[in-house]
Amino acid sequence: MRILHFEYSDFFRRVVHDMTVREGHDYIQSSTGKNLISLLDRNEVDVIFTGMELSDITAEQLIDALSKSSYSKIPVVIITSSGVQDITHRLKNLNFFDFILKENLNLDIFAKCLRKIKFTL
Repeated sequence: MRILHFEYSDFFRRVVHDMTVREGHDYIQSSTGKNLISLLDRNEVDVIFTGMELSDITAEQLIDALSKSSYSKIPVVIITSSGVQDITHRLKNLNFFDFILKENLNLDIFAKCLRKIKFTL
């Protein structure tokens, strides 16, 4: 599986990178979201992980841009420190696969999320 990860934090990009590699998957990363379509044009991607806030756009904008593209079927998982209420309120009209709270992010949770995605592909 190839994972594309959008995250402004070097620390969380490294955490997700290490978990991705440990699970035997390929990892592509970006700290900005404006290059979403060009990254997807150049790389076959199975899942997108994103934070709620990037350096240039929000998760809402990224998901909206994805939904209007030919890549709209790629599952999106949000990794965030925002609470469940905030996520469901902010993203209620957007299509995303799942979310993981940063405080709960560990290899087990990450691997379970990837297994759920594999069953939907």
